[in-house]
Amino acid sequence: MKKFFLKMFYIFTFILFFVGNCFAADLNISSVTYDDSGTFLLINSFDNENIQIPSPKLNIIADENKAYFDINNAFISCPPQNIFISSKDINEVNVNQISTEPNIVRVAIKYNQEFNPKNIQLKRVANTFVVRFRSTQIQNYYFQHIYSDAASLVQDFFEPIVIQKPVPTVKTVANQINSAFGVSASGGGDDFVLAKKDLVLPTLYYLDDLVIRNGIVHISGVGSLTLAKPFTLSEPSRVVYDIPNAILNPTLRNREFSITSTDFVKLGQFDTKTVRLVISTDDTERYIPVFSSDNQNFVFMDKSAVGLPFRYASSGLRSITAEKKDDNITFLKFVFSKPIEYSVQLKSDKFELSLLNVEKLHEINLKSLSIPKDTSLTQNPKGGLVFSIPLAAEDNVTDVHAGADGKTLRLKLKLTKPVEIQGENVQPPKVDHKGKIYVVIDPGHGGSDCGAIRKGINEKDITLDISKRVEGLLSKKGYEVFMTRMSDETVSLQERVEISENLQPDIFVSIHVNSSNSSAPNGLETHYYKDNSLQLAKTLHASLLNHVNAADRGLFKSKFYVINHTTAPAVLVEVGFMSNDAERAQLLTESRKQATAKAIVEGINDYFKK
Repeated sequence: MKKFFLKMFYIFTFILFFVGNCFAADLNISSVTYDDSGTFLLINSFDNENIQIPSPKLNIIADENKAYFDINNAFISCPPQNIFISSKDINEVNVNQISTEPNIVRVAIKYNQEFNPKNIQLKRVANTFVVRFRSTQIQNYYFQHIYSDAASLVQDFFEPIVIQKPVPTVKTVANQINSAFGVSASGGGDDFVLAKKDLVLPTLYYLDDLVIRNGIVHISGVGSLTLAKPFTLSEPSRVVYDIPNAILNPTLRNREFSITSTDFVKLGQFDTKTVRLVISTDDTERYIPVFSSDNQNFVFMDKSAVGLPFRYASSGLRSITAEKKDDNITFLKFVFSKPIEYSVQLKSDKFELSLLNVEKLHEINLKSLSIPKDTSLTQNPKGGLVFSIPLAAEDNVTDVHAGADGKTLRLKLKLTKPVEIQGENVQPPKVDHKGKIYVVIDPGHGGSDCGAIRKGINEKDITLDISKRVEGLLSKKGYEVFMTRMSDETVSLQERVEISENLQPDIFVSIHVNSSNSSAPNGLETHYYKDNSLQLAKTLHASLLNHVNAADRGLFKSKFYVINHTTAPAVLVEVGFMSNDAERAQLLTESRKQATAKAIVEGINDYFKK
């Protein structure tokens, strides 16, 4: 009888194993998101269950400058993704279903020749794959929400992708059907408009570990960390920090960790979207949160302690700029020379930003900023700088965002009523345009700077030719047009910016021709950097698509010097690729150059009509 039951047990176990494998679920990939900072790619799945799939292996095809990995037991429920990237390292990422029996998804990465593909890292976090291009230098500011003092705002935090894509205007029944199924309409004749790509960066934070060393609470995780304004409780005395959109490692839940003989910290999963951190101490202002520049890890330390175990070298404060959104809201942006570690504290009468590894390399003129009087920037005797803003009880700093490069911070200062300003804004004398619209056209390169060169053809000559055509067409329409160069002369980037700043134009347009190590890429790109330039970039790019028979490569937020340092709305257009033989030949033709110039002029005209 014993042998019979043992035999039945083996049969039952085999059936369970067979059935379990036959009906094992495959991973449903619902979206693919490329981070605007150029740092990582997210391959997202909203499956809740832990689906067992083999760990993908990165394969490198060196002679094609290509790397790929296959995700087995996975299928795509969103359209296949072909993402073109404006980066010195990565050119393109393709995510496609290469097999359905079995289900296999392939992620292919095309990189530039100088890039080392061994720097590509792949990590699975829950049911999301994170592909990190470790050596990619961040060229854009992608700001991550790291602190909010308004509890009502602590919900699901998302940062939208700024890449735009063209969509055809629906003119026919066929187009409507194609559009409904996410298929691009074929054939010419459609007008194009730009629509924001319906993707977001999920900001889940996975809190993995807590370690206490020398009275400092070290917390580490992966994802996007945001802290809410703390609150205090009594009997016993404790301070509470909530971490929204966060998931806590189950092994840490409801455990207490001793900081000192009298103080301890406890973590818990307060609800499905919030991790709660509680520090029990008689002095609820004793411990301050200190953020690392990677926005992944942070520590709680005794504010009276001398020094910190910095992971980063000493940094310098380069600039503080203020931009008023309206009478009540001002944005402050801090730019540093190197990654920083910092602490945020909102007190009853002031807001303090402690820049712990920052040294003051030169004087910052706070009196030139439209910020409250008595705002100060002082040296901390224990090291670093302290930026302090006096606030009334009803005022607040609504939130703090940190740049993905670790070298920028943005504060949103909300004042409930007018306050005495620190000093008069120092502004250059306003140029009287006498009702005219001033436009600066910037032909890329020139003189000793030839730009991209292919088969004896110089980028500087094409940009000057197209720019002169734009200047002529705009002048006929009544615009006041100024060129940063009218001939084959060398003009530095700084000189181009100074020309624009002295004129104080209504817009600034820089014209370039793209290039790549590969001969395959082709088409049109439009780049902007500042928020005041987005509408101009959208309008110009849509006009280029309507008037030039070329592929669309998208709208990008890029930190090019001339569009970063000009005050006026500024864009940089890449009107084609020198490195593509067919497109270079087109760019030399009268029809392509005239069509490009007309597209730029019509885009400018449409912008001012709006």
